[in-house]
Amino acid sequence: MLLRASAMSRSPFAEWEGRVNGGTRTMSALFISIYFLELVGASAVTALGIVASRILDIDWGRSGPLWFAGYVLVYNLDRLYSDPADATNTPLRSQWSPRLRPWRMMLVWVSGAFLALWPVITGRVWMLCPFAVAVGALYFYSRPIPGARVRLKDLPYLKSLLAPAVVTVILVLWPAFESGKLGEPGVWLVFVWIFLILTINALIFDYRDIAGDRLVGTKTIAVLLGPNGTRMLLAVLAAALVAISMQLAWLRLAGPLMPILLTLGCAGLLRSLKYRMPPSLLSLLADVLLFLPALGEWLG
Repeated sequence: MLLRASAMSRSPFAEWEGRVNGGTRTMSALFISIYFLELVGASAVTALGIVASRILDIDWGRSGPLWFAGYVLVYNLDRLYSDPADATNTPLRSQWSPRLRPWRMMLVWVSGAFLALWPVITGRVWMLCPFAVAVGALYFYSRPIPGARVRLKDLPYLKSLLAPAVVTVILVLWPAFESGKLGEPGVWLVFVWIFLILTINALIFDYRDIAGDRLVGTKTIAVLLGPNGTRMLLAVLAAALVAISMQLAWLRLAGPLMPILLTLGCAGLLRSLKYRMPPSLLSLLADVLLFLPALGEWLG
């Protein structure tokens, strides 16, 4: 009888604890799904493009939705194909891939339809052809090109530079060209600034993937330099990024908080590389760097 009474007295707390734990698991699963479906990365890149446009006094309204939808389309289309190195490099993402596949398919169709309609709505039908060519080419980023048995990411040592270069052109040069500001000196300073941010982000991911890339023979800069050499290269790039951020602040193109935030962000990233962090956590920290310019612009 006493045992039954004791169990009854504990049952409300046990039920509440179960609900809390269940809610925590649900929130964790939701965040993991949002992150692995590339919605965080798409938001970060879009925010980076908005900052670049604001610095250059360019209207980003017509381009911002395309940046977001394009990122979601390209990266989810890429993730539909299982890379042989994923099981080693990103085991958690590999575990979640089967359950997220239907959502990826939905995002691919929705974002693809948006990319087809938005240029028509905004009176830029000419963009449909470049979009089709770009998506068709990037489809073979992780998939073998028919007849060649080679992927774009297998091109020696270009993997860490190819995506940052393409994205920087889309975020900076394309809006500058449309607005007639391509010849302004500030455009190329911002171009280098954004390229450095994206390259540091890409190198962090390649640093994370050294073991799996070595296993399957993918030749990245991180594989070539090794962990120590990659950390040194990242330190050099971070120093260059901080120097350009200071120059942007000195020219009053960016607020005084911009170099401070990017200095702290780069220092935190470089510090994190000294520890054996879970791949997903390291990926998240690398993506946080992309949000810092937007934070600096908002606070500055």
